[in-house]
Amino acid sequence: MEKNQRLSPSLQRKLCCTAAATGAFEKASAIASEWGCEISDDAIRNCVLSVGDKANRTPLETPCAERAGKDDVLVIMMDGWMARHRGKDWGKKKHRNGDERVQWHEIKSAVIYRLGDRVEISPQRHALISKHIVATPSNTDPTTFGQRVQHEALRMGLAQARSVYVVMDGAIWLWNIFEDRFKQCATGTLDFFHASEHLHALADELFPDDKGEAVVWCKRILKSLKKYSPKKLFRTLEELTKNPPKHDDATIKAIQKADTYFQKHRKHMNYSDAAKSGLPIGSGSMESQCSQFQNRFKRTGQFWSRDGFAALLEIAVRYQNGEIRSLWAA
Repeated sequence: MEKNQRLSPSLQRKLCCTAAATGAFEKASAIASEWGCEISDDAIRNCVLSVGDKANRTPLETPCAERAGKDDVLVIMMDGWMARHRGKDWGKKKHRNGDERVQWHEIKSAVIYRLGDRVEISPQRHALISKHIVATPSNTDPTTFGQRVQHEALRMGLAQARSVYVVMDGAIWLWNIFEDRFKQCATGTLDFFHASEHLHALADELFPDDKGEAVVWCKRILKSLKKYSPKKLFRTLEELTKNPPKHDDATIKAIQKADTYFQKHRKHMNYSDAAKSGLPIGSGSMESQCSQFQNRFKRTGQFWSRDGFAALLEIAVRYQNGEIRSLWAA
């Protein structure tokens, strides 16, 4: 590319796809040279900033190509992952204690897919043939994120699907979104692994000197929880509340904390029926997507500006959703 030479829509699209698929703008420049375009990493970055800003200002309204129909089950998962941004003291020549050079921000994200697009690779492993992802910039509050996920879920057939299933970990902001946006039309499920983490934390407090007994105690309850119902879990919590094995503050607080947590999710742990229906009881697909995002946005030495991150994030989302061509539609 010569100085001040304009990019065609076709070249813009190719550069944006290359930037989303590679690990850095410098790598995108190197790959572009292999398919016949000598262009600097700064020029690719400027292209992404321009196109990404346009994408953020023009959300898609048309239904997704892979949307659910009346016989489909729609699955929604939500979570967050952390990315490094440049702090207000970024770039200072002299660094002093207390300087805010780096800020960590949670990037709220979601995965939406039809249950029929989830295939079994092995008894312990599944994969998605097709999925739709959502991710919002670092300054997005939970309410706005919830609106965005609902909007994309509607594009994915939320109003047409036979049933809707939402699975997440126990973060309060996630379940506030569920209550606000999906409770009336969806079934919510607490991620089984996250539930087991809380049970193991309680076991560590109950059996501080016998890790083996703690593991056996957890396995017995988790097996019943997964294969049958939460009844054994709640009977155990009730017994512990009435007759704690120790009466020290730490033990009492651990029992109360676990009881409060599981009572809050009493209606979100019907794992046996979910498994019988072929539904996921864990948010592994969401964890996998967070890992994919971090592989692009959380590499060594990457410290993002807010605008630069938001632009490339939207490009990456549309690229992965197969909708990047919409940015150049007539």
